[in-house]
Amino acid sequence: MDARSVLRAYPMVLIRQYDPTADYSALRACFVELQTWEQSLEPGLPAPEEVADPYLAEVFRNCAENSGRIFLAETDGAVVGFICVLAKVLPSADDGIEPYAYISDLIVRGAHRGRGVGRELMVRAEAFAREFGAKQLKVGVLVRNEGTHAFYRAGGFRDYTVQLVKLLDAASCGTA
Repeated sequence: MDARSVLRAYPMVLIRQYDPTADYSALRACFVELQTWEQSLEPGLPAPEEVADPYLAEVFRNCAENSGRIFLAETDGAVVGFICVLAKVLPSADDGIEPYAYISDLIVRGAHRGRGVGRELMVRAEAFAREFGAKQLKVGVLVRNEGTHAFYRAGGFRDYTVQLVKLLDAASCGTA
């Protein structure tokens, strides 16, 4: 099989803006899949079905407050992934004065991974961030999510900070 026939084997991907009147259930299904995957890496994360609606409400608020957009990837009329980019995030005082763009979420459904969908979503998110004058694009990744680290590094990202977590239960605090 040559490269042309491999390319034709996968349907075209359409990247479009999220439509709140038609796309909520597809967006939610993508988020639940993302949260399920992340929970497999970090079992302490909340249950996907329980957190989906409150989390998406937070995403919509963040978009409203930070010039954000949600873009969906669609193949054969089905949503197969999404990306949320916040175009104007104000940094903390010790991190500079220029607003930056931030990818809060990126998911490509399992059956569609490895086909360039994530790269297409990133291209659209980067273009959107540039339209708003962003000079930097940041993203957070779970440390155990090695495949995602490789994806972002291949796209030009570099390690910047690492956030450490310590559970503070009664036993570890030395109190009963």
